Amino acid sequence: MISVDDLQPCETTPPDSRWRRIVTPIPAPESIPIIRRLRKVEAYSNSGMPPILWNEAEGFLVRDPYGNQWIDLTSAIVMANVGHGHPRVREALHHAADTKLLATYAFPTEIRLELLEKLVAISPVPDSKAILFSAGTEATEAAIMLMRRQGQKIHPEKVGILSFADGYHGRTLAAGLASGVAGSRDWIPRKSVRHYQIPFPFGPTCSSGEGPGHHCDEQCFQKSLALLEKHQIDPELIAGFIGEPMPGWATWPMTPSYAAALKSWAEQHNILLCFDEVQSGCGRSGKWFATEHVGVVPDLITLGKGLTSSVPVSVVLGRKHILDEPTPGEMSSTHGGNPLGAQVALASLKVLEEEELVLASAQTGELLLAELQKIAVHFPEQILSVHGRGLLISVHLRKPGGCEPDIELANLIVAESVRRGVLMFGTGRGFLKIAPPLCIDPDAALEAAQVILDCFHHCVKKGS
Repeated sequence: MISVDDLQPCETTPPDSRWRRIVTPIPAPESIPIIRRLRKVEAYSNSGMPPILWNEAEGFLVRDPYGNQWIDLTSAIVMANVGHGHPRVREALHHAADTKLLATYAFPTEIRLELLEKLVAISPVPDSKAILFSAGTEATEAAIMLMRRQGQKIHPEKVGILSFADGYHGRTLAAGLASGVAGSRDWIPRKSVRHYQIPFPFGPTCSSGEGPGHHCDEQCFQKSLALLEKHQIDPELIAGFIGEPMPGWATWPMTPSYAAALKSWAEQHNILLCFDEVQSGCGRSGKWFATEHVGVVPDLITLGKGLTSSVPVSVVLGRKHILDEPTPGEMSSTHGGNPLGAQVALASLKVLEEEELVLASAQTGELLLAELQKIAVHFPEQILSVHGRGLLISVHLRKPGGCEPDIELANLIVAESVRRGVLMFGTGRGFLKIAPPLCIDPDAALEAAQVILDCFHHCVKKGS
């Protein structure tokens, strides 16, 4: 993450750009007292972002109150798929706020019906039903509960959950156990709650022994199964698998051959598959669902973030018999499907369709990826890999001579890019995450890539 204690203003050179405008030192001196007051009352864990005081965000641009404007490559943590403050989304918010219906719990409403019908219509899972929640982590918890409920119908102890190491699914208990992010602290040991992990098939650092750049396939999955066997984990007692078909940290989809092997193994042992598309769904990957890149249809899908591009709404989509297992009162959410959230989610989905933003994600993403890959040509010792699909792209930095992530250089690049009018956030894991709103102007995306390249030249030279 960015140093949370570094609030020393740094002089900047105003960029000559249609989209970028930096007219103060960064951080803006006027913002520092406000940021310091915030840090006095807010938990320390929330202080890892660049010290930019957001005041307004529109489309793919973010502004502070002091005249500065950035090209946004964050989408506010991969959320603003249709763009910040889209007129249709704002109209839906105003319309919902002007009605006399702001909270309904699980009581029937027409707007919830409309949203659920839309979600079921676009679902790649046959015979789908859906249930609405608030945050993505809540959807994760529900999906894990659903898989365990199905497992218990087969055997009382069939409650194990399998996931990928290094993934991310949220911060509540089951979601945190499913995540296993490097360096995180588990609340309780995984084995005691029957939660197991296998390596994600990440080609640039293939953990199956095939070497960097290997196109992870069925062979890699078989080696993961050998790990389960080594630890005496019985697949007959595993209820479900949850994983991102295209993890937000890797931006690297499972290969179709790997996914097919996973699917075949799951069916053999009556294990349900849940694909977490909270980050990669809703057009982010250049397709409606990243699932479409891997060629396998799961039993369950979770969505959130880009579903509304604004307010908290998440969903579990899945096969009807799985969603219908809990009885009334056993699976619901206080704010799930509230009229305001449902109205906004429906508007956001319509914008994705009518403005062809899924196609835009694929086309702009292809241009942006090609431009970002030039960084690896200029800095082969510092770059491990540059890859992605749609507008979910990552630049993985390494310390020269190996594959160890260069966290310090990544943080320097982020800080320098912010000073130059391109907004990113520190991942704390040695990679740059590039996830602009899907509506970004292609020329603005290419300009941002050039700024990042310039930042590499500046930071690598400075550190040498």
